[in-house]
Amino acid sequence: MGNNNVCLGEMQNNPTRQGSPETKWKREDLKSGSCVQSLMDKENANFFKMVQCGPAIPHYKNEHSNQRWAKAIATLNNTDDIQTTINFLCNKPEFEELVLLGPPKQYRWETWKALLTNGQIQLSYEKYLEYKPIDEKNILKDIDRTLVQHSLFKHESCGQEQLKRILFAISNALPGVGYCQGMNFVCALALIVSGCDEHKTFQCFMQMLTNEKHLLCFNFCHDMPLHFFFIKLIHYLIRRKFPKLNLKNVNDSLWISKMILSLFIYVFKLDDCIRCWDYLMVRGMIRGIPELILGFIDVTQKQLEQFKEEDYGFNFQGYESSTIQFNVGELIYAAKQKHNIDRQLISRLAIQMKRNKPSQLLDLLSHFENIQTYKKHVQFYMKTIFDLY
Repeated sequence: MGNNNVCLGEMQNNPTRQGSPETKWKREDLKSGSCVQSLMDKENANFFKMVQCGPAIPHYKNEHSNQRWAKAIATLNNTDDIQTTINFLCNKPEFEELVLLGPPKQYRWETWKALLTNGQIQLSYEKYLEYKPIDEKNILKDIDRTLVQHSLFKHESCGQEQLKRILFAISNALPGVGYCQGMNFVCALALIVSGCDEHKTFQCFMQMLTNEKHLLCFNFCHDMPLHFFFIKLIHYLIRRKFPKLNLKNVNDSLWISKMILSLFIYVFKLDDCIRCWDYLMVRGMIRGIPELILGFIDVTQKQLEQFKEEDYGFNFQGYESSTIQFNVGELIYAAKQKHNIDRQLISRLAIQMKRNKPSQLLDLLSHFENIQTYKKHVQFYMKTIFDLY
């Protein structure tokens, strides 16, 4: 998947980038949503419909979510705008539970942004657009095949151009990671939900890549150590929780890897992905991704038990061809209530795995059960390797 040829622990700090100052974009080129209104008028009146989950079990019905959100907002003194409302709500102890229930569509992006960037240093987006990245060709090749059925990405001058700039900036900001296939889909979904705000999408995606709750940079770098950590963890838990599920001859690349590397975008409907991302924003990628996959297995277990190896290949090509039926509300409920992964398990597994194949990721995760120690190690790593924060 990756296009890099160095390990994170071996790369030099801030390698020299290639390019010319003539490749700079002007400030006005970076304004968000320059052609959004024309797209809405001409093509799709529901262009930025930020969906919630459909009918679900009682704990996750939309009606229940709306009532809980309305009640929480009613307790605030200042609700003049969405950002102010979320800024007040995020300090309340019930905020994360509200997010798991599903934010009302108009609050979703500010909710994600608060969970991802609150208290974090803002990086200069324009700084990382001064030069085109070394892997420009790989980015341009993938732009034309990213969510092409969505109105935003049918137009080169709007969504495609914004997605290109964000991926250029990410590649320049994290030269030891660079661009990796899969980043385009993750970034594209964030851009859709943001309402086409490329500045804020860049900030949020950077946090997903480098924040201690997420560390997706290890999912996209050379050798993809986070992906293989997830594979090991998920199979360990499948053996314990789903002993009837026979996966002996099923290649992980047919299904589990697709969910991990694309954050479910390859295999779930877009609205289901967005609801799953509500969960990821609260739990973090390190625990949230395997918990959601276990939740998915939980709610589809009877169907999966009937599958042969070729059925996995067919049903995880994309939701259009899949025969698997599930409810995303039930999936999230199962992940939260039945498959909560404790921090000690992450640390124990990382220590066990690094005996055979040491890596920087496993060194970091070995401290995962001690929150403060783990956070300090990650911040030191990001500062010394990427010169961030």
